[in-house]
Amino acid sequence: MEITGRVIDQGPEVESASCDRNAISRFVKTRIKAIQSCYERELKRNPTMKGKIVVRFTIGSTGRVSDVEIDENSLGNEAVVACIKNTIRFWIFPIKDNECPVAYPFLFQAN
Repeated sequence: MEITGRVIDQGPEVESASCDRNAISRFVKTRIKAIQSCYERELKRNPTMKGKIVVRFTIGSTGRVSDVEIDENSLGNEAVVACIKNTIRFWIFPIKDNECPVAYPFLFQAN
């Protein structure tokens, strides 16, 4: 039996009106499978694991991500957190603007 999980993207909270919330959300939605595989890898070891992780990061003026931190982690799994942080750190957003601080909540549930 294959164990799969679901990641529900709750949309970003942006701290600056000049940041395009919809563009950030669209970009993350196209990469949600990478976040989901971080979760599913650990879900095989712990099939009842579920919760919420809020990732805080900054999109720089070149679109590169910096300062990846975890604001909230009710999932309680450090391997998932490390995987998500490493994944997001390499994203380059198609946004060329001022710095954009973002808090991005993800909900994790087993199917």
